[in-house]
Amino acid sequence: MGEISAFDDPLPGQLRIDASGTPSLTITAPAGTRPGADLPVTVVLGDTPLPEPGSGSGEGVVVRVRYRRGFAGFLPLPGDPPGHTRAVADAAAALAWVQDNAEGYGGDPTNVTLVGAGEAAAVGLWLCRRDHYKGEFRRARLSQPVFARTPVARRRWLARAVLAAPLTRDRLDALAREHPARVERAYRRYVFYTRGEGLGPAPFDDAELAPLAEVELR
Repeated sequence: MGEISAFDDPLPGQLRIDASGTPSLTITAPAGTRPGADLPVTVVLGDTPLPEPGSGSGEGVVVRVRYRRGFAGFLPLPGDPPGHTRAVADAAAALAWVQDNAEGYGGDPTNVTLVGAGEAAAVGLWLCRRDHYKGEFRRARLSQPVFARTPVARRRWLARAVLAAPLTRDRLDALAREHPARVERAYRRYVFYTRGEGLGPAPFDDAELAPLAEVELR
């Protein structure tokens, strides 16, 4: 598998899509589960708590998906397509991996539920858009999605100021490689100056949702 930098898109088949080195996927299944058992699969985004027992999800194969956050995950860069974020691309790459590998862990790739809360729910809703949805999950259960209220384009000056660097992929990759703590501190300052708003996938229009079997918002 090839390596990617902090501000690069994930590579096909790349499992360490979190540039910090955190494994992008963790998989759990009931004891004794064998390949081909066709258990339902729950994909849990980010730090979202596991679903409660009896909720209809989280009772078969559970795949927790990590994605990049902060500037590395959500700051648009020159050359990015409209609406593109690396956080959503990370999650999409993980969903593709689940489709290719779920059966080997006893999961049914045709019965996948996407679960997220807060920022992770916003990432999940973005994956439900017509321009992102690829049929890799049947339903989504998303709680209290959080979207940035102010377009990033209106705050690029602030991102540039706190990073003290031009907002180019090469420069930010070098900064993340040589001074990762500086990038983290810069994002905390960005969140402070935006009164906790931070960055995330936005703006969102529910008219852009693809037709799924079920999208449950709480």
